[in-house]
Amino acid sequence: MSLSVQFLGMTLKNPVIVAAGPWSCDAAAIQKSIDAGAAAVVTETITLEASTRVCPRLYQHGGSLFNTMLYSTIDLEQWEQEIKRIDKRDSILICSVWGATESETAYIAKKVERLGADAIELSISAPIGTRSTRFGRSQEQIGGYVRAVVEAVDLPVMVKLSYDASANVAFVHAVEQAGAQAISAIDSLKGLAGVDIEHGMPLMPTCGGYSGANLRPVALATTATLAQLTRCEICGIGGIESYEHVLEYVMLGANAVQLASTVLLAGYERITRIVSDLRAWTDAHNTTLAAQHGRALQKLIPFEDIPAQQLVCAFQNPCTRIDCGLCAASCLGGGIRLSSDGFYTVDPDACTGCGLCAARCPEHRIRLAWR
Repeated sequence: MSLSVQFLGMTLKNPVIVAAGPWSCDAAAIQKSIDAGAAAVVTETITLEASTRVCPRLYQHGGSLFNTMLYSTIDLEQWEQEIKRIDKRDSILICSVWGATESETAYIAKKVERLGADAIELSISAPIGTRSTRFGRSQEQIGGYVRAVVEAVDLPVMVKLSYDASANVAFVHAVEQAGAQAISAIDSLKGLAGVDIEHGMPLMPTCGGYSGANLRPVALATTATLAQLTRCEICGIGGIESYEHVLEYVMLGANAVQLASTVLLAGYERITRIVSDLRAWTDAHNTTLAAQHGRALQKLIPFEDIPAQQLVCAFQNPCTRIDCGLCAASCLGGGIRLSSDGFYTVDPDACTGCGLCAARCPEHRIRLAWR
């Protein structure tokens, strides 16, 4: 079945876009994403002057990834040569741009348009450094910034937002009213990998961009919020590692998604795998991706509308796994106890129906039932 989606006024062969980052640092890297099956690739953020290459600049701690990178180490003039070497074939090239002023950013956007970009992504929400301080907090300033670029080019413009900006209704509406066609969210969060407590030393020299799988729940909620808040198209970003994750974003209202950390950690082959698995899923379910758009979004309800339910936990079959005990440990009110004959049981008078034991049970023995 078809994986094609409409995004930024174009038909993408699938919803998978590779985000701006070190995996899109030059023509050779971008070509690898195109060859792997990405429908579009976003360049590393292009500025007038090249960024300093910090070493080290990538950190992994547990399941989390951190970086201390702001934008491309290739300047605008060098990017002209890089873009000429890219064979886009049936993919599109989105240039991520940033400038210190409205006029500077508009100039860069016009330049990459002449070089062959198919769309622009405005990078305004880097979680490190001070480059986006001016634009990241004021809807008046961001409106002028976006409008300057929209009016300077004949290309669709997408604006990349942080979590905080995405949750700011006035800010989002200012981006929309300034003429942006799409919003990509969320950018990485500000984070630290941790501290070496024996030596009192941070594991990173400065705060960095925090990304990876742990961001997905936050990014999914942001996608759903934006889909309900704005008429702009939505490109979901955050913790996407499989076709299931792509479908989650699409079902919550995303028109497309961007892969980031997973490309760095698993290689360009992950793009091919996700697209292939996505096609297999749509074929198996005899559906198109377009038919899944917003499917789950319409089933979300406001917190205030959650119906009051009197539920209690119950074991579907006896459990004697004393070595586990996750359910009892999770029940601070003492609703789950170990009986004298070695079975875990529920005291219905003490159970409040919170559902944590059912969520944690590795064998799915517990369910919630009406009192």
